[in-house]
Amino acid sequence: MGNLFASLISTATSLNAYDKSLATIQNNVANASTPGFVKQRLNVIPRRFDPLRGLAGGVESGGLISARDGYSERNVWRQTQMLGRYGQQAADLAQIEPSFAITDGAGVPSAINQFFNAVSSWSINPNDQVARQVVLDRASATARTFNANAAALGEAKSSADRQIASVVDRINSLSQRVHDLNVERRSDRGKAEDPSLDAQLYASLEELAQYADFNVISEPDGSIQLLFGGQTPLVIGDRVLKLRADFSTPEPRILGEDDADITGQVTGGQLLGLMDTRNNLIPSYLNDLNRLAEAFADNVNQVLGGGLDANGSPPVKDLFTYDITTGSAATLQVTDMTTTELAAASQGAPGGNANVLALNSLATAQTIDNVNFTQFYGRLGARVGEDLNSSRNQEQLQENMVTQARQLRAERTGVSLDEEAARLVEAQRAYQANAQLFQTLNELTDALLSLMN
Repeated sequence: MGNLFASLISTATSLNAYDKSLATIQNNVANASTPGFVKQRLNVIPRRFDPLRGLAGGVESGGLISARDGYSERNVWRQTQMLGRYGQQAADLAQIEPSFAITDGAGVPSAINQFFNAVSSWSINPNDQVARQVVLDRASATARTFNANAAALGEAKSSADRQIASVVDRINSLSQRVHDLNVERRSDRGKAEDPSLDAQLYASLEELAQYADFNVISEPDGSIQLLFGGQTPLVIGDRVLKLRADFSTPEPRILGEDDADITGQVTGGQLLGLMDTRNNLIPSYLNDLNRLAEAFADNVNQVLGGGLDANGSPPVKDLFTYDITTGSAATLQVTDMTTTELAAASQGAPGGNANVLALNSLATAQTIDNVNFTQFYGRLGARVGEDLNSSRNQEQLQENMVTQARQLRAERTGVSLDEEAARLVEAQRAYQANAQLFQTLNELTDALLSLMN
């Protein structure tokens, strides 16, 4: 009779284990598309079988076994960080690139060509006031084009600053979410293995990977430590240490909780793309634009300053002026020089057009980096285009890499409906077999009890 009761208990325990196994499979299927979720398995443990000692064997349920694979997760994070970097940079450069058009009739090259075309027309009749006025008008138009180009870069810098602040805020928000999940998992030991909380945590970490590089250190209580750039704590223990974007210096910086400069730890994600564009690419473009504005203005001023105006006197003012401290291209403008003050003649030939011809020769003169003005700008525009094309190519490559990394992770840890269907059939059959055994044992018990009565 004792063995019969032991078998009943063993079978009931087995039924409970397979019932939990069926529930686990059902949960896997329901969460097949849930971000961050990985398949779970119920650890079914065989019980000791020893009839002589009344041990009826069977199985019992252990804890849940998660398929979470650290290598697969880190691989996805790494590829996502690189995609975030190049995707952000491609988007930023796509906004800048139209300002550096090098096609006919567009931008700075067109304005410079139109200025020299006006100078060429002036050289035919150097005393013509209309031609002189056209030169002044074209000079003003050229200055405004430089101003507009510099303003576009200035707006790109401002836009990058706003985005940097937004990304830092998002990193802090995700850090807070990780902290809250840590607290919830530590509050109840059973929640440390909760698939729902685990999925929320890893979905948050994958989103964080879009913005920055980080390291994760798992703790025995189920919580994690989160380190920005592998060095600066974001989440540690019960604390959230927030980052801050600092714009008090010419180049934005990222500061830690203690205001330490951790900009050098920005090694991935959208934040790296923004910082690289803002602190390196845009300043390099603006530097070349300023150099061109200075070279153009200085050379034109020098040639005109060496001639004689309509009154036969050397000019007392320059045509162009700029503020090198604020930015040559942004501040380039035409002075209040009049048509009479334009120097058409050379000092050796008053009343002629020798100085106009010298001015017109600047159009093709190799005055900056061994090229002329329009060629220099062409190189600058081409560099912007090459940087954009390179970022787009890297973005496309990284999109493929992220897809591959996610597919690899899905193969190792994701829910396969075919696999779950096979396990469902297996668990159902085991449950049904144990249910039939339980029914049979129950009937035998009732029969024995009836005989005893």
